[in-house]
Amino acid sequence: MFIHKVNETIALKLPEKRDANSLLEIVNTNRAEFGRWLPWAKEIFSINDERAFIKNGLQRMAAGTFWFAIILYQDEIAGVLDLHQINHENRRCQIGYWLAGRFQGRGIMTASVREVEAIAFHDLNMNRIEIMADEHNQKSRNVAERRDFHLDGILKQYAFYNDQFRDMALYSKLRQ
Repeated sequence: MFIHKVNETIALKLPEKRDANSLLEIVNTNRAEFGRWLPWAKEIFSINDERAFIKNGLQRMAAGTFWFAIILYQDEIAGVLDLHQINHENRRCQIGYWLAGRFQGRGIMTASVREVEAIAFHDLNMNRIEIMADEHNQKSRNVAERRDFHLDGILKQYAFYNDQFRDMALYSKLRQ
């Protein structure tokens, strides 16, 4: 099992099928909050959905088009972060993340994003990393700002979820 220590209390772990139950439990517990910002939270309802997500993620990871990890806090599953929209030709990707509510406010996500930046820039040879967050999702935007991502702009009516068009804040960080 792959585990990458971030610090004394936080680690990143490669997801495994056996993690599906724990991940689904976290999604179920946080579904209302996640559903405000993450459209997939209204689509994953069964253990088979979660297992399919893990299987698909591992396949895409092997193909070099995706990277993801479970965030462990004191050896307990706290959330997930990923690199998606990986474009090797243009050397750019996006970071996505979620963290269970009871783990928020401890710097866990900020530290985890710092590690994933290093993976993207050094291991995957990316030049540009982006974070896209709903304009009103201040917690997600705070992570980008704490990690010194540049606010490139607000993309008007960029996404459609929760039965409405949503404005998205686009942040970026360059390798230099």
